[in-house]
Amino acid sequence: MPSNDWLHTIPADLYDQLAHCLSLHGMACAELLSRPQETQLLQLMALTGLNTIRVAELNTIADHDQLLQALEQQPHHLYNLMLLGRLSLETSLAAPVLRYVQQQMHIDAAQLQQLKIYCLELSGAFLALLEEHLPATPSLGLHRLQVEEAFGQYVALHPGPEPTAATIRFTEPQLQMMRLALLLVHSLPEAGEHPFLQAVAELATLRPVALEPMIERLGTLEPAEDFAVTMPELVQLYQAMQVCGMVFVSEVLEKVGLGSVFPTVPTDERAASAGATEPSGRQAVGEIVSGFTRWVQYTFPQEPALQQARQQVLALADAL
Repeated sequence: MPSNDWLHTIPADLYDQLAHCLSLHGMACAELLSRPQETQLLQLMALTGLNTIRVAELNTIADHDQLLQALEQQPHHLYNLMLLGRLSLETSLAAPVLRYVQQQMHIDAAQLQQLKIYCLELSGAFLALLEEHLPATPSLGLHRLQVEEAFGQYVALHPGPEPTAATIRFTEPQLQMMRLALLLVHSLPEAGEHPFLQAVAELATLRPVALEPMIERLGTLEPAEDFAVTMPELVQLYQAMQVCGMVFVSEVLEKVGLGSVFPTVPTDERAASAGATEPSGRQAVGEIVSGFTRWVQYTFPQEPALQQARQQVLALADAL
């Protein structure tokens, strides 16, 4: 019989240290095993000896004594729960769990990320502790590699939803401008013949059917409310704002019927009103558009999808 003497060396506050970590990893593992049981998932379950019932049992650990009991009676199951939970948390498969935790704890995206990083650090140390003390044939290290390989195969076939790229809080003017930009771009196909309009129609992200889900989301958004977007969604907003900005400084504005709403300010009037506190309509639009696009470019300078989007936008300028 293997010795459990090492359990007596565990600090009395171990559960207190691991409570959030156990909970988060347990939920992530439960979420994974509740998915449709296809071949790759069944392989993971066979490798780990875990199923939804066993995970639910381990997820009832609520104090130090129960943690010690689990380590004494089913340490390998606890090890595998932490391992699968950890692997899931490092992918988008755990997105539903993270959304739930964020809502329940009333924390923002940055705090959620900090919590996840903290829990992953703890689980890494906990797994290392178990690998040091638990006897296994073959070694737990080899077992871990087998589980990680099987998990990788599962993820390759089930990539899950796009992860959140950014969480934005729009001011009232910014939100109104974003809605205007999307509605404007949505209406461009009906605005008549123009090389610029034809070029915009070639961009899949800016076609009406692609814009409608985002228009609907923004329609219910309140100013200063957290607005989580994936990278494809951020690319869509970026391009829509850029196109909107181009429309407002070109003859296309007349074609879409907004020329009278946002008239061009004559040069002499522009000079006379240079000291005015209220910018013109077109100037206000330009400031919001440039502010948003600069923020995107500054925040994601190396993002390939945004670099490609920027090149596409630059190509549109040639059609004006």
